[in-house]
Order: sequence, then structure tokens, then C-alpha cells
Amino acid sequence: MTDGLRPVQGDDGPLTVRGGVGGIRFQWEELDEAVRVLSLLATDTGDVGVALTFLDRDLGELPWRILHLHPPGGVAGPPYQAALAHLDAAWTAALDNGRALSATSDRLRASLTAYHLADMAALAVTEAARARHAATARALARGAARSGALEVGPIGLRGRDAGTPVSFDGTVAGLLDRLALVETEDPGTFEVLRAGTAADPVYVVVLPGTQEGRTRGPGSNPFDAGGVAEAFGEDSRFTDAAVLEALERAGARDGDALMVAGYSQGGLHAVNLAGSGGVGERFDVQLVVTVGSPTGLHVAGQGEYLHLEHRDDAVPRLDAMANADGRHRTTVGLDTPVPGPARGEDGSEEPQGLAPAHTLENYAAGARLVDASDAPSLAPASALLATAAAAGTAHRYSFTATRRPAPEGATSSRTPRGSRDGGSRLNP
Repeated sequence: MTDGLRPVQGDDGPLTVRGGVGGIRFQWEELDEAVRVLSLLATDTGDVGVALTFLDRDLGELPWRILHLHPPGGVAGPPYQAALAHLDAAWTAALDNGRALSATSDRLRASLTAYHLADMAALAVTEAARARHAATARALARGAARSGALEVGPIGLRGRDAGTPVSFDGTVAGLLDRLALVETEDPGTFEVLRAGTAADPVYVVVLPGTQEGRTRGPGSNPFDAGGVAEAFGEDSRFTDAAVLEALERAGARDGDALMVAGYSQGGLHAVNLAGSGGVGERFDVQLVVTVGSPTGLHVAGQGEYLHLEHRDDAVPRLDAMANADGRHRTTVGLDTPVPGPARGEDGSEEPQGLAPAHTLENYAAGARLVDASDAPSLAPASALLATAAAAGTAHRYSFTATRRPAPEGATSSRTPRGSRDGGSRLNP
């Protein structure tokens, strides 16, 4: 079992790690297993006590048998008495140990029952609030799309890099470097990396945050504010279709290993893609990494989830819900110093968008601390990234996404597709 029971583990300087294999919920799962094991041990110890009782009976008959078979000198001596004493002590110890194990199991089971009752009540309240917030977010997003305030619709792709070798070091900081690179390119750009080996490829999808500005050519940028509406109101179904096409162009086949990383809005799309009937169903989604994203309304799928959220960044709190604590879902709270605003040649401060804490530069500093941390909940994501980057390089396929203009009078909003059991999407 985990050494120590605590609701938050990994107090690693400016990092607070919640969830994962070191989190409170997984530790309770381990205690459930401990109750089962203790019960089995108590039963086994009782069986040992019964066996010792039969052995004591057989040993007690030895003097009579010895006298009957060998009358001249058949009386048992001190060794026989010592054996009886040892056997009696073993039987007493087995009985005491069995009772102690059974009592410990009963006390632990009672404590767990009390916890589960309290947890179920708290979870019911939390899930009810999550459902209300999700319904509100979905209604607002759909309303904005229907009214034309925000544009949502099908996405077309224009290929750019095709198989260009790039460095990929398999760290969280390295993943943020990829996000930063995508952010510097033309609006609407995202990338697919082909990492791993030729025999066992691992594809990494890197999605940008909310962007302003139009893409080159007709149509708008699908990662503009309308992309947020698509993520909340449409479960990222248009982005899902675009990413599926990009993966196919990059050579990915059904069942290949996949990682999805997203910054801000991109993180919303990442969790939606992981549980969708498209990307999430056709590929083995092993890891989802979000940076500064409001993902509290989403449930996690079967892969590993790593969320980076800075204490001073308001964006992850926009959905008013904390990420759930699960065995495969880890949230890292960062408390690193926030960089000051950059200054132009005239000494004036340059605009920084939402806030300094939301910048990738700020999160990059936290990502380096995540890579250096030995918190157990961070180990699964780190191991997956390291395995994917065993070769040290990856092949880059980049795409410019363009939202196709909707037909005159058409509406882009419809009832979203259903998700698989355990999928990662907004609660209904």
C-alpha cells in the first residue's frame, strides 16, 4: 500500500499534485484491496490453527503408541514434552494472530464503509453541480453559435510540413516547447508528430490555444473564440474530424498509440478527442496533457491524464469545477513566479493577452519542475513520454486548419454524438 494516507501528495516546492496513483482516491482503492487481503490472511491463519489442532491430537497419542509397540522403554522423554509445548505455543499464536487480523479487517472495513457513504454523498453533490455547469456551458455555447455571435462549423486542412525530422526529448517541458512552436506559426496551425519506432509508432497531436486572426485563404480560424463554443457545445466534433484526417495523412493506422496535448482551448479539444467516437475510438489514446485549460466539466477515459494549472491563471477556473481525482487523472497546481510583462524598444509594456500567468512561458517553467519531480502520480505520464521519445527525434506533419464557410441560412449546431462508456467529454 502507499506509505501514508493524505488527500494531496507531492508537495514539491511550488508544485501541488492531486490525483493519480498517489492521490486520495487511489489510496482508498488500495485500502479496499487491503481489507480483502487481510480477510484472506485471517481465514488462512484460522486454517493453520485447525491444522495445528489435529497435529496436537496426533502428537498426544504418541506415548500410548510408543508404550503399546515398545513396552520396555517406551515412555516419552523431555524432547516429547518440548514438542508439545512448542506446538501449543504455535496454536496459541495462530489463534491470536487470526483474531488480530480479523479484527483489523473489520475495523478497516467499517472505516471504509463510513468513508464511502460520506464520499457518495459528496460525489452526488459534486456531480449534480458538474451536470448543471455542463448544461449551462453547453446551452451558452450552442446559443452563441446559433445566434451567429460565434462561428462553428466543418474544418478543412492544408498540409504544410510532411515528415520533417524534429527533436523530441520525451519530457513535459519538451511537449510545451512543441506547443510554443505551434503558437508562433500561422493562425490555425497544429501538428502531428510521428514518434516511437517504425514497428511501434506513437503519434502526438499538438493543439494550440485560442487565437485571433484569419487563416490564409477563405474561411476563418477554427481555433478562434468559436472553437471554445465548439468544444463546449459540440464536443469538438469538427476538430475531431480534422484531427482524424491529419492523422491519416501522417500515416497513422487504427489502433496506433496516440498522445494529445493542448494549450488553453486546445486542452478542451484534447479531452474531447480522447473520448470521442472518432479519434478516441480508432486510436489507443495513452496520454492527454492539458495546459491552462478549464477541463473540470470533463470525465476521463482509460488513458493517463495530466493537467497543468497555475494558481494565478484564471482560465482553468472558468468552468467553476475542479478536475476529478482519479487513479489515471493527475492535476498539477503550479505556484511558480509569474514572469513580468515584456517591454518594447520604447520601454512600454507589451500586451500579454488574458494574463501573464496564462502564458506558455509561465507554464514552461512549471513543466521543468514537473519533469524534475519524483511525485508518484507524475511517473506514468513521464514514462509514456520517455518511451515515445526513445529515438530522440520525431517526424513532423503540420497542418493549417480553416473553418469552411457555412452555407447561407444553415446552422452548424446539432445534437452531439454519443460517447463511449468511460469517454472523456462534457457530462450531459
